[in-house]
Amino acid sequence: MRHHIKHQEKLVREWNEKYPVGTQVIVKKDVQTEVRTVTTHEATMLGGHTAVAWLKDISGCYSLERVRAEEKV
Repeated sequence: MRHHIKHQEKLVREWNEKYPVGTQVIVKKDVQTEVRTVTTHEATMLGGHTAVAWLKDISGCYSLERVRAEEKV
C-alpha cells in the first residue's frame, strides 16, 4: 500500500511541475467518453491515496491516471 501512495504522490508532483493551472486536458470519463476541459487547481492527493485533477465544468475531480494534457500543435 505504501508503494501505491508514493507512486500517487510522485504523479501529483510531476504533474504540477509540468502543467500549470489552466492547462488544456482530455479526460476519460466513466462511460469511456473523452471530454476536453482545463485544470482549475493544482493536482492534489484525494483522501491521502489518489492523485487527482480538478477540472472546469466537471463536478468533483478525476484520477490523474484518466487525465492527459492536450498536445499542442
